[in-house]
Amino acid sequence: MDVRTATDVGQVRENNEDALWVTDRILVVCDGMGGHVAGEVASDVAVTVVQTYPFQGENPGEEVLSAIHHAQQAILDAAEENEDYRGMGSTITLAMVSGPDEEGSVTLVVGHVGDSRCYTFSKGVLQQVTSDHSVVGELLRSGTITYAEARSHPKRHVLTQVLGSAEIEVELVTKRLEPGTIVLLCTDGLTDLVDDQQIQEVLESDFYSSNLAQELVDLANESGGVDNVTVIVAKV
Repeated sequence: MDVRTATDVGQVRENNEDALWVTDRILVVCDGMGGHVAGEVASDVAVTVVQTYPFQGENPGEEVLSAIHHAQQAILDAAEENEDYRGMGSTITLAMVSGPDEEGSVTLVVGHVGDSRCYTFSKGVLQQVTSDHSVVGELLRSGTITYAEARSHPKRHVLTQVLGSAEIEVELVTKRLEPGTIVLLCTDGLTDLVDDQQIQEVLESDFYSSNLAQELVDLANESGGVDNVTVIVAKV
């Protein structure tokens, strides 16, 4: 797996509360939230737990779920120990890639809480793999609002769950990928400003000619950069 990454504070915020980490088979992005520096702390705690988790690859689904629940507990513990961190939280989108199998396919397992996203791009088709755990996400899934309405909805940033919530229900998605598929993980600093068509146009570029993750971050900043933005682009 060939990986490109980029993260930026954006054009408005003073601190970057996003965090990321990658290996040759693990990808993770987190978007922290909370007062003072608590957002940075929450995302850093979550990524640190993933970094130290003993992934073996024997049961990817169980391992991804376990790592996320460990991150959840670590954030709760940190908030309990320091009153300045009370109420902090973080999204997490954690992907594990295994394979290839005898047919050349690889398996993508994604664990997800919040509104950061995972996409796949293959044969000209961009697909959002994860669901946004947000008020607007629920309205979209119920057909109450359109995608166009969602982009300007007043509750588009109200999340229904994050790491640090009293309880979480991790979304787990398993998908087989053909060789050459691109996997994209990003925080909402990208998707709030750059629509799927624009993302696809960037991913259609030559993967090896430039850092496509940086191109997407630059596009978000050119569109206003109202939030931190973090992008991982990996080719399997």
